[in-house]
Amino acid sequence: MSHERRFDPKSLQKLEAPERGQQFPVDAILDAAGVCGGLNVADIGAGSGYFTLPIARRVAPGKVYAVDLSTELLDVIRGKLAVDGAPENVQLVVGEDSATGVAEGACDLIFLSAVWHEIDNHADALREFRRIATAKARLVIVDWCPGGIHPPGPPLEHRIARAEVERALENGGWSVRKSELVTAWTYIVVGQRS
Repeated sequence: MSHERRFDPKSLQKLEAPERGQQFPVDAILDAAGVCGGLNVADIGAGSGYFTLPIARRVAPGKVYAVDLSTELLDVIRGKLAVDGAPENVQLVVGEDSATGVAEGACDLIFLSAVWHEIDNHADALREFRRIATAKARLVIVDWCPGGIHPPGPPLEHRIARAEVERALENGGWSVRKSELVTAWTYIVVGQRS
């Protein structure tokens, strides 16, 4: 991931802001993604664990690999996991989109939220996602709409249209199963390994 587009851990408050729920409504997104019990999930670019913990609760006894390049952000998740009642099925992994550090064939679902626009080489990332995916795995990409209101989110020139995501998935060996707006700011694309 390029440094220009990569999320800066110093902006952690943005990941924890109350309005994030309006832009990225967790339950609606996880419902649309088909996140349910028993799945093993890689949360790529897990950040502060905004989706990691809700995914972990949904998929138990399945496992969640919280993958992030920032050890500082992984430490934030570690702190959340240390609280009583926190899910126990999360493994923290230092890695990135093209080198996740997750074992081959380990994941039934690969999940990216507000990460796709940060990736420099989508083809390399998609190859890595296929490597860690089971034969029938799904790939879920949630990201900012290019025509959205700014702020919030990344600069408009960094955003990637849904149609481009769909093309990249199809070219990378994933069949698009769902593509729709989530909110006025965000969309979801769900691919199935083909």
